[in-house]
Amino acid sequence: MRQTTATKLATTFATTLLLFATLTAPASATAPAFLDVATSPKGSTAADMFRDLGKVCKGASFLRQRQTSGSVENLDLLLGNQVSLAFVQLDVLKARDQIDHDPRTAELKQLLPLNFDEIHLIAKRPVTSKNIFGKVSTTGITKWSELKGKKLGTWGGSVVTANVLKAKSGVPVNILEYKGRDDTMNALNAGQIDAVLSVVGQPADWVRTLDASKFALLPLDISPAAVNGFYKQATLRYPQLGSGIPTYAVQRILVTRNFKTPERRSALLNYQKCALSKLPDLQETEGFHPKWSDVTFKESDWPWFK
Repeated sequence: MRQTTATKLATTFATTLLLFATLTAPASATAPAFLDVATSPKGSTAADMFRDLGKVCKGASFLRQRQTSGSVENLDLLLGNQVSLAFVQLDVLKARDQIDHDPRTAELKQLLPLNFDEIHLIAKRPVTSKNIFGKVSTTGITKWSELKGKKLGTWGGSVVTANVLKAKSGVPVNILEYKGRDDTMNALNAGQIDAVLSVVGQPADWVRTLDASKFALLPLDISPAAVNGFYKQATLRYPQLGSGIPTYAVQRILVTRNFKTPERRSALLNYQKCALSKLPDLQETEGFHPKWSDVTFKESDWPWFK
């Protein structure tokens, strides 16, 4: 009987020690329950890339997607402590820092520099005609510089891009903001605006399916020196809408706050390390977004999370 009692006491004591050790374990031993990541609507480049990253970095189950309208909302959510990570256009981030002088941007770090999304300038297809004397004339917009005094519709992070291009090029275009792509394109169809500007990675399905008899992609005839530091030169290739259209592209980066807590830092650094090591898998796996072929994980002048 004495031996049985002693055994019970020893078991109880061991259980107590184990419980105490569990309760007092350092926070860095556990990953955060969930961290929300602001992407963009379903089917967007950001949403698809987040999906692909989750497939190759399977230990990142602590990251939970929050679909949004795009870069501006994503940045606001991140700065407002409503999400922990966000996919953001670099020009949106730079504009908030350099133009709006928001001091909170100093605490943001890039977890991953990603792809470049092209600027698509869309208008109704210009109409060419001859008068009775054989003189050829064109009705409609054929390039960016012809938007002087005209109305340009856009939405989301593209609003920032449109305003930066307006300031950098010196073309006094009237920029109208809409709720989303459908509202903007409906306004173009109705003749309420003269052109649409959208920042999206090509090939964008909704651009590819535009009626080529009604719409055209227009060149951004802006000097590279004028947009230096914000954009890089690019070319749009949609055979039905006009292949070889000169434009610019802006980088998209995955941004996070400069967390100090060990469990969050450890989880995010492990995710970052996995992504950096899995670039070939991201580029070569069938069904993954084609924009992975543009990613190097090297370009971007925003400070790293490390």
